[in-house]
Amino acid sequence: MIESSLEQQALSQLNSAHYKEAIGLYKKLMQISDKEEWEQKIAYCYLQRALSFAARNMVKEALVLWVNYTQYVQPPYDAYDHYISWLIDTNNQAKIYAALQQLSTEQLDKQYSELAALLGLLMITDHPEFQQYLPQNSIFIAHFQIVQTALQSYQDNNKEKVSEALKQLPYRSVFRDFRTLLNVVLVIPNESEEGPRLLAKIPANSPYRQVALLLQACTKEGAELVDGLLLFNYKQRRIIGDIKRLNKKQLEFVDQLVKHKDHLSNKVKFNLAVKFKSLMGPELAQKYCQALLVDYPAGRRDFNKKFSSINEFEENRLTALTCERDNNYYDAEYYWKQCIGLLINEDADNDLKIALILRHIAAQQPESDEQIELLIKSLEYDPEDRECYLQILHHFSHERGTEKDYKYWLAKTLDKFPQDIDVLTQAIKTATHNKTYKKACQYAVKILKIDPINSYAKQVLFSSHIAHARRLILEKKYQRVEKEIQQAEDLNIGKVYHIQTQLMRGFFCFVNQDKKQGLQMIVESLTRLNSDPVNIHFQATMEAQLTGLPVATILRELPTVKDSVLSIQELERLIQQLQGYAYEVENQPLIYKSLEKIKPALKKSLQQDIIEDLLLTLCQMFSEINYYELIRHCAKQALVKWKKPIWEYYKVYSETKGMPERSSHSNIMRLENSREQAMHDKDHRAMVLIDRFLNQYHRAHPERNRGFLDEIFGSQEDDEEQYFDDPMDTLFGHIPDKVLIKLEKKLQSLYQNISPEMLVEQLKKVIGDDKNVLLAMMQTPDLFSALLMLTAADELDIDINVSVGDVLDCFGIDKQTDIFSFPF
Repeated sequence: MIESSLEQQALSQLNSAHYKEAIGLYKKLMQISDKEEWEQKIAYCYLQRALSFAARNMVKEALVLWVNYTQYVQPPYDAYDHYISWLIDTNNQAKIYAALQQLSTEQLDKQYSELAALLGLLMITDHPEFQQYLPQNSIFIAHFQIVQTALQSYQDNNKEKVSEALKQLPYRSVFRDFRTLLNVVLVIPNESEEGPRLLAKIPANSPYRQVALLLQACTKEGAELVDGLLLFNYKQRRIIGDIKRLNKKQLEFVDQLVKHKDHLSNKVKFNLAVKFKSLMGPELAQKYCQALLVDYPAGRRDFNKKFSSINEFEENRLTALTCERDNNYYDAEYYWKQCIGLLINEDADNDLKIALILRHIAAQQPESDEQIELLIKSLEYDPEDRECYLQILHHFSHERGTEKDYKYWLAKTLDKFPQDIDVLTQAIKTATHNKTYKKACQYAVKILKIDPINSYAKQVLFSSHIAHARRLILEKKYQRVEKEIQQAEDLNIGKVYHIQTQLMRGFFCFVNQDKKQGLQMIVESLTRLNSDPVNIHFQATMEAQLTGLPVATILRELPTVKDSVLSIQELERLIQQLQGYAYEVENQPLIYKSLEKIKPALKKSLQQDIIEDLLLTLCQMFSEINYYELIRHCAKQALVKWKKPIWEYYKVYSETKGMPERSSHSNIMRLENSREQAMHDKDHRAMVLIDRFLNQYHRAHPERNRGFLDEIFGSQEDDEEQYFDDPMDTLFGHIPDKVLIKLEKKLQSLYQNISPEMLVEQLKKVIGDDKNVLLAMMQTPDLFSALLMLTAADELDIDINVSVGDVLDCFGIDKQTDIFSFPF
């Protein structure tokens, strides 16, 4: 009974791979009865434990367990090839020789191919003596003799005999990877692509894999070779160096890279480039070190010692880049402009360089009028830059009051790039927005000639034909309607578009042929396009209004929207429809009326659990058509879940019906706090919307808050005498409000980048080394503001007719030098 229970426990532990526990239980069983079966189980467990330890690189422990294994079995032993490989790992010569002598021809040639491959490599390299302990009548030894012949021929530089010998090795020989390696060695001097292809054939588990990696490094050149060398040890790098015929200096350079590879700072890179400039060539070394000076300014002195001195242009360029590294974009722009001035005065053709610098300055600035002015200026020097044109177009297409500029630049861009798909796409959007559908179609046709499968162009053509068909129905010009519908259908875009053409045919049939049949076609098409009554009613109302058909007559034929609740997918479908119809501005009142028809169902649908992005998209769509009731409903639902600035904005926006001037003081304070939170959360969308709202409010109520200029010029509520004595007003009171607003925006950025000390340093050419001015700025902040106002005017290229001398005179500051006007 006890024996049976123990045996079951032992078998259970063995099956669970708990070999140590199983060995203990089987040894207990052996004390009860000496069964051969249990001895075999013990041996099996010892062998499995040995293999497990070896897999974890615990080879010595594996060998101890192997000895225990051999006490319970007789030769030939299982996994004998593993045992020999463990002995090789421990370099126990005596035991290796004894174990090799026990190998049979069968084992060496057929059973232990992996061990045979390893032994072959060792015999070729470090242990040729292994040969005498192996079966001499084996295929392995015969193949090894062929390998020796090939190696001798290689040493004799007899490539023909090498090839003849290698051909004698069969395809499945354990020396096949050696054959591949030697073939690679033969082709490496020719820089043939054959080498990497052959090396790829050597598998990852091959004992020759490490040698293959060495040779693979030998097939590379330049930076790739250096990167490859960093992966190897000193001895391996010397082998590669010999094959590649690298000189002592080159190998020393690689050794230095290996030494510093984990801490390759700019200083280390600079010093290495200087030390090994003979390898790079003095010109390339100088360019490399010069580029490093941006991030390693401490190397400037060493640079001047080792290389020719930097010219004025490079001095300004490096200073500009250093300023940018420190996020000092104001000073960076100054030094870039110095570079431009130097380039303009040179005889060489520097137009492209100037254009690139102007674009670089623009890229460091937020999107603004100043940025676009720089891009436009750059085109005077390099008028072929397509991205520049597109950026300018993008700016003017999103700014209010720039319609003329946009049209001008669109025409110029089309003239410059008449076959460019991005430019033609922009032209299509403009033509559609301007309701010049014929032009939009012409541009779309141009795109399709360049790219016949362009889906956007096809959709534009389709929409243009459908919009034209609607307008013809509305104007009762029925004779051309079918032609437009057919042209849309012939584009063959897809199933949904085909259904839309059928819907349009339904409306056409209703007004021109058979009302009953037309209604049937309308209902059928709407049902196929939409899966819910709400979307059906919305689309039906929109299309009826666009074609001048009676809305009520069509809605009576449709399923009721009462008690309908839209799913997430159905809400997404509604958004898709809103976006499609809102593309044309004149549709907005019609969208409003159509939403009125489904408002109860829509409100009910918005009360369910909706993801924030979906609700935000709906809010944006409702704001485009000024549907404040639904915006308020969205914001109310959102604020229950997400206390975010964007929802506070939409709440206030809807309550004031989009009129900031009507906002209460408490709402403004709430938005001010929300803006701070948006800035902290890096919610740029909320910041832009809130800023726009607050700016409009303050423009409507200047007496409540004049913003940043209030700090400079003082309050309007100051008494009249104080107002006229204010030096800021004396100096700048003549400047129009529109210009002052521009200066205010520039001042805000200058305050962040320029300190009084920096300003005095910039004014040295004007005021000399006058410490009185700095002291006065510290005591009178308005003096700093006034001088900075001149800097802002200079940056914006605005003539305000005020000089540095005027400012110092106004504040009663004595001067050591003559004063002259900006720019300085």
